Amino acid sequence: MKIAIVGATGAVGQELLKLLQNSNAELVLFDSKSSITFRGIDLAFFCVESALAKQLIPLALQSGTLCIDSSTAYRSDPNVPLVIPEINGHALQRHQGVIASPNCTTTIMLMPLAPLHRKFQIKRIVAATYQAVSGAGVKGIGELEKQTRSYLEKKELAPEVFPYSCAFNVFPHESTMGPHGYVAEEMKMHEESRKILEDETIGVTATCVRVPVFRVHSIAANVEFASPFEKTEAISLIANAPGVRWNNNPTPLDAALQEDVFCGRVRMDHTQPNTLEIWAVGDQLLKGAALNMFQIAEKLCLK
Repeated sequence: MKIAIVGATGAVGQELLKLLQNSNAELVLFDSKSSITFRGIDLAFFCVESALAKQLIPLALQSGTLCIDSSTAYRSDPNVPLVIPEINGHALQRHQGVIASPNCTTTIMLMPLAPLHRKFQIKRIVAATYQAVSGAGVKGIGELEKQTRSYLEKKELAPEVFPYSCAFNVFPHESTMGPHGYVAEEMKMHEESRKILEDETIGVTATCVRVPVFRVHSIAANVEFASPFEKTEAISLIANAPGVRWNNNPTPLDAALQEDVFCGRVRMDHTQPNTLEIWAVGDQLLKGAALNMFQIAEKLCLK
């Protein structure tokens, strides 16, 4: 089998390369500026910006290449499955050559929540995210390293990747602000959660924030359900969810370089019924991106 990684020099592409090293596939690596041909390529992972993915994926489809895309290019397309294998792997059965991998924050949040939704039905999620600089790729990671060093050496270093200094600082997510006052990252969580959980009645309102962490996203979620439940039952469902690891108080350092999403700090909201508070942390470059794409490929063609 011949597999291409488009965007192989980026942060997600590098993680995919590690995951594929033990496979028997022949790997072909392209960076975002390569002259790319898909002739003879059976499967291509796209780890590039959505504009480039929209240019390249139609070309790959013409060559009969199966495409797994990490960008926003096809996530909202009703004809393209948006897949977290542990949650809606059945959606892969209807793919037409392209499968979209969700936004990292959506993936990390839904991993512990999906089994609760199946049992009690989610009505509304109020989320606050604490997002690592790896979400902006290799350049984001490099900026935090440089600014941390400069700050400790009492030197000034102007931000380049982010609109604000990321070292020893937090700020609202830098994605495009919409007319409703939500940035794109926040709206992705609403729209993608509905599609993945196959329930258009779910509401998600989020505040997404960058924090000076290298590669792990953290999420605090207040989740209201349609049906009553006991906290012990909710914890049992979370602890037994595939790809989720129970931890009373997980931190980003616990989840760094780990494939599982860590979940803990579960408690009943004392202000309203049928509502749960959870805390989840997950490696943005692994389950939030590369690992999820790899797992999709495993379901389809990697054995």
